[in-house]
Amino acid sequence: MGDRRARNFKRYFEEQGWSVELISVRPKAAGGPLMFWEFHRKLHQTSRNKKADIVLACDLYSLASARWLKIHGRVKHLFYDAREVYTELPTVVRKPLSKFVWRSLERKGLKATDIIIVTGPKDAQAICDVHHFLPRSVLVRNLPWLDKNIARDRKSLTKYGIPDNAKVAAYVGGLQRGRALQYIVEAIPNVKDVHLLLIGEGPLRANLESQAQALNIIDRVHFAGLLAPDKALRVTAACDIGLALIEPVSKSYELALPSKLFEYMMCGIPVISSNLSQVLELFAEEPWVTYANPANPDGIAVAIVQALVNSSSAGSTRARALAFSEYHFEHDAATLMDAIDKLLI
Repeated sequence: MGDRRARNFKRYFEEQGWSVELISVRPKAAGGPLMFWEFHRKLHQTSRNKKADIVLACDLYSLASARWLKIHGRVKHLFYDAREVYTELPTVVRKPLSKFVWRSLERKGLKATDIIIVTGPKDAQAICDVHHFLPRSVLVRNLPWLDKNIARDRKSLTKYGIPDNAKVAAYVGGLQRGRALQYIVEAIPNVKDVHLLLIGEGPLRANLESQAQALNIIDRVHFAGLLAPDKALRVTAACDIGLALIEPVSKSYELALPSKLFEYMMCGIPVISSNLSQVLELFAEEPWVTYANPANPDGIAVAIVQALVNSSSAGSTRARALAFSEYHFEHDAATLMDAIDKLLI
């Protein structure tokens, strides 16, 4: 299972002395309602005979099965990891029927939930606004595991055809809509000698490759594919800046607090971010963050140049120090463990 956040929860609980089983199934359907119902059916079949003190639904897709375990007495407590404001995702925001189904499923699950885990401070209120009630909420941001041994190794970029002396802008995440990827590629011709490394996979890869070819920059746009989280961090640390541009195409995206931003901090490289409210509340005055309009290629090009200037400043050192002291998974998970201790008393 490639879900880094779920694995982080498993690792953390095990280090606290818990016995943890990670249950995952893989549906054959590629997407849509068929994928969800197939996933739910297989997950239900796999987990229905399990017994535990706590079941953690790692997203809305698994909440229905987790609810079944709770109401049938298979588990004592249900935790729901609400990674998004699911009823406000771009895929459902203009589809009233789909939105109604997601809202109904989430509401039923929330009624059986003991603790809801949110990834941003404003997410709890946004979900409460949808359902008009909310279980106890705990903030566990989508942070990387603490790793103080990430080193800058330029040799890790050689296999992607990136010259040793090149300046490199990295993007880590899914190659999908809403991440300003087409605008980032469009910006690259306007920043001399800068290379772009895309770490991840997704439905936009073929389009981005064609776009780079049409712009005659295919030699400066590189695709690393999907990498294991630890390897992705080490490759990213060899780059000069990180891109965390989210298009505000829905309420959920407007409230985004991107995991990649914290990964770049851990790597000690400056960040280019959208003007997202939850990012600004944390880092508005930090010199290692440069803000750009995600739909403006010219503005992105200017931000890349500015961020490269920042890459040689002490700001990135401060970003890494913040990551080590506060912005890592174990820091936030400790709050959840405190809530569990009180729940189990």
